[in-house]
Amino acid sequence: MIEKMKKLTFLVYHREYDEFLHRLQELGVMHVEGGALTEGQSEAVSADMAELRRVDSVINHLANLPKPDKGATPASVTSPVAESVVNGAATPDLATIETLFTRREALSNREKELTEQIELLTPWGDFDPAYVREQMDAAACEMRFFKVASKTFNKEIVPNFRVEAISEKKGTTSFVAVLQPTDEDYAETLSKLQSLAVEVILPTASLSALCTEQEQTRVEAVEMESQLQSVAASQATALQALRSSLSSRMDFDTVRATTATAADDSLMVLRGWIPAKREADIQTAFESSGAWFEIADPKPGDDIPVCLKNNRFFRLFEMFTELYMLPKYSELDLTPFLAPFYILFFGLCLGDSGYGLFITIAVLAVKMFKKNLSQSMKAAMNLLLILGISAFCCGLLSGAFFGFNLYTLGVPFFNCLGSAVSLDNSQMFNLSLILGFIQIIFGMCLKAYNRTIQLGFTYSLSTIGWMMVILSLAVTLLMPEYSGTAKWFTYAGLALAFLMNSPERYQKNPVTGLLINVGSGLWDAYNTATGMLGDMLSYVRLFALGLSGGILATVFDSLATGLAPDNVVLGPIVMVLIFVFGHALNMFMNVLGAFVHPMRLTFVEFFKNAGYEGGGSAYKPFK
Repeated sequence: MIEKMKKLTFLVYHREYDEFLHRLQELGVMHVEGGALTEGQSEAVSADMAELRRVDSVINHLANLPKPDKGATPASVTSPVAESVVNGAATPDLATIETLFTRREALSNREKELTEQIELLTPWGDFDPAYVREQMDAAACEMRFFKVASKTFNKEIVPNFRVEAISEKKGTTSFVAVLQPTDEDYAETLSKLQSLAVEVILPTASLSALCTEQEQTRVEAVEMESQLQSVAASQATALQALRSSLSSRMDFDTVRATTATAADDSLMVLRGWIPAKREADIQTAFESSGAWFEIADPKPGDDIPVCLKNNRFFRLFEMFTELYMLPKYSELDLTPFLAPFYILFFGLCLGDSGYGLFITIAVLAVKMFKKNLSQSMKAAMNLLLILGISAFCCGLLSGAFFGFNLYTLGVPFFNCLGSAVSLDNSQMFNLSLILGFIQIIFGMCLKAYNRTIQLGFTYSLSTIGWMMVILSLAVTLLMPEYSGTAKWFTYAGLALAFLMNSPERYQKNPVTGLLINVGSGLWDAYNTATGMLGDMLSYVRLFALGLSGGILATVFDSLATGLAPDNVVLGPIVMVLIFVFGHALNMFMNVLGAFVHPMRLTFVEFFKNAGYEGGGSAYKPFK
C-alpha cells in the first residue's frame, strides 16, 4: 500500500525562519519541495558535504581496522595524538584521527620498502657499505654488483673480468666486479659487463641495519594499529553523532537556501508533503506559532512523494519494488502481490529440499547466536528464512535432497509422502506454465483495478475484455464440453477489447473514435497474442533451473562415490570433500539463479501485464 499524503504550505516571517526550521526538523515529518541550489547558495551546503565526507572516510577507515584479539589487553595509548582523542571531548577531532591514519599508512609503506630492500640485499650478505666505499676509495677502485645466470657467469664472465661470486641460488649467481676507473678500457669493460649481466643498485644501509629498522617499524605499526583500535572503540558513538549532526545541518542549509520568498523577502514560503496520519502533529506543533500554514489534499499533476506502507511480512519484499522503481502516488503498490509468487518461484528454481533445509538451519543458527544484528540484517535473515522454507517444501515435489531422490529410498514415510505430492518432469513443466498463466492473468486483474482507481471503470473494460478472451480460449482448449458457452465470452471480450481500448476518443467524434479504436484493437490483438506466448514460455525457467540444479547435484554425488579411493581411511575423506565442495558450488550457483530469475519474471512479465509504470519519488522527511 501507499501512504496517503497531504500537501503542506507554510508562510513564515523571515526573522523567525531559522527557529521555525529547527522546530520543523525536530518534528521530522515533512518532505520539503526544494529547488535547485545556485552557485552562491551552495557554498554552505558544499562545506557541509565536504565535512560529511571526511567523517564518513574516518568512520569507514575505523570500521575496516582488524578486530583486536579476544581477551587481549588493550595497548597503552603512548602517542600524545591518540591520547588526546581517546581522552578528549565528546566531539571527535577529525584532523587528529586523520593524523593517526596518515602515520599508520606511512609506517605500512616504509615497512614494505624495507622488506623489498632486505630481499634485494640478502644475496650479498651483511656488510657495511660505508666501509666498502672507504676501502675502494683508498685503492682508487670501484665495486659494481651484478646478477647473471650461473652458466654465463662461469663461461663468459669469470675468464674475462676481475669478479668474485658472492652467492648462488636457483641458477642465478650474485657477484661483484672490481673496476679501476683510471684504466683505458674502463668504459668498454663496464659496458660488456652490463650487456652480459644485470647490474643491481644496493641500499646504502647494511642488512642488519635494515632488519633492525624493519622490526622497529613493525612494532610501531602494531602499536599504532592498537591505538587506532582504542580510538575506534571510544569514538564510534561520537563519530556517528557528529555525522548525524552534519547531515542534519546540511539538510537544514539546503532547505534554508532553496526556500522561496514573498512580500519583498519578508515572508518565507515553504511547501512540502506529510503523511495524512501526521496532520495532527503539525496542527499541535504550529497552531500557536507565528507561522501560517495550510494542509490540503493533493491535486492532479502534483509531484507527490511515495511512502510504502505494508505489514511486517510484505515489508520484507519492498526491496524488490524499490530495486525496480517506486510506484507513482496514484498507482497500486504491487509489493503485497509479488511476494507470494516470488516465494514460490524461488523454491521451484532452487528445487532441492536439502538445500532449502540447509538455508533454513543456517539462518536460524545466525538468528540464535547473533543477537546484535542490525535491522536491515534482521530483515534479510527473515527473508532468507522464508525462502529457505519455500525451497524445502518445493523440493519435496521432486523428492530431491542433495541430489538424492527421497522417494526411491524405500522408507515408508517417504513413499507415502511421494505418492501424495511427487511430480515427474512433465508435470513440473506443466506446473511452471500454469503458474505463469496464473500470474499473468492476476497481473491483468491488477491492471484493470489500477486503471479503475486512476481513470475510472470504463478505462479498464479493454483489459477485462482481453482477460475474457484469454480465459474463454483456455476453457475451450482444456474443457471442450464448455466451448459453446465460452465462445460467447470470447465475442463479448473481443467487443470490449476493440471498442473500449480508449473511451476518451468517443468524446470528440464517435465515428472517428470507433474506427481508431478498432484499428488500435487489431494492433493490441497482435501484441497480446505474441506477448502472451512469449511471457508464458518465460516461466519454463522455473522448471529448467530446478532440473539443471538437480542434475548437477546428482553428478557431484556420483563423483563423490566414484572418485573415492578404495581405502578405509582415504575413501570416506575424499568422498566427503568432493561432496561438500561440489554441493557448496552448486548451491551457490542455484541460490544466485533462484534470486535473479524470479526477480526477472516479476519485473518483466508480471509488472508489464499489471500495467505498472513506476517512477515515483521516495518520501524523505526533513529531520
